[in-house]
Order: sequence, then structure tokens, then C-alpha cells
Amino acid sequence: MKKFIIFQLLLICLTSFPSLKAAEYRLGLSMHDVERRIEGGPALSFEKIFDRPSWWHPYAGRPHLGTHISLANNTHLLYAGSTWDLFKKGKFSGELAFGAAFHSGEEKIKNNQLGFGCKVNFREMIAFGYEIKENTVLQLSAQHMSNGSLCDPNQGLTSVGFRLAWKIN
Repeated sequence: MKKFIIFQLLLICLTSFPSLKAAEYRLGLSMHDVERRIEGGPALSFEKIFDRPSWWHPYAGRPHLGTHISLANNTHLLYAGSTWDLFKKGKFSGELAFGAAFHSGEEKIKNNQLGFGCKVNFREMIAFGYEIKENTVLQLSAQHMSNGSLCDPNQGLTSVGFRLAWKIN
């Protein structure tokens, strides 16, 4: 069942919003659940960052859509939101993202597993990058998903890792 979910997440991410023009693609590898280490293991992420469409609010950053896949077959995420550039200084950059994430994990704590309370939670991400060549950035990123105490329990999921970002326009 979870392998089918992984396939669905990748397919949705790759084919979603064909009318929006993708500005960047990101591929990452991270450590899953670094906070509690209940799930642990590596995770693979894929993300599309779109050019800001004309109807998108000018202060809302750039829209993004992504997936975070636990390679140990634990909790997977499908997420969307906005990404803001924090700074760009020479080859160094920073960004912040905020949005929502749909997860494949448990809502209640069962059998020593994480419980996320709600099926859809908030997702935040911060990344610091270094431009390794033109239009290619290596990023160190940290992301966190939790429900902000809107549901019970409120165990979060934090992952830290590296991503490659390719600008395509």
C-alpha cells in the first residue's frame, strides 16, 4: 500500500499544475525524524517551485509543490505552499517556505509510532544554499511538519538534509 502511495506522490508532484510554469526543480536527501528518531532513516524529496502567476499575491512568495518520501517506508508527505527568498549575497542564499502537508502517517500514537493528530498539517522549511555553478545551488535544509496544537497529539516530523536546486529559466 505504501509503495503505491509513493508512486502517487511522485506522479502528482511531476504532473500537477501544467498551466503554471516551473522555475526550479529540487531533489534532496535527508535524515527523516531527526527530532524523536522513532521513524528514522533516509528520505528523498522532490519539489517544483513555480514562477509567481499573475493572480498570486505579490507578497506570497513563489508557489511550490513537493513530496517527501521516507525510504524506510515510514511517513510520506505531499506538500504545497509558498517559498520566499531571505537573502542573496554573492554565491550564498537563504530561503523560507510555509504551507500545508498531507501525510501518510498515523493520526493517533499507535505501537510506538508517531501520531500527527490531523491528516493535514502545517509545514515549514528553511534552507541555506551555495551556488556551485550557474543555475545550480546546493542547499542545506531543515523542514518541520506539525499541526500547531490544533489537534491532539501534536508530534511533529523534522527532517534535515541536502538538496540540489536547478533553475530552468
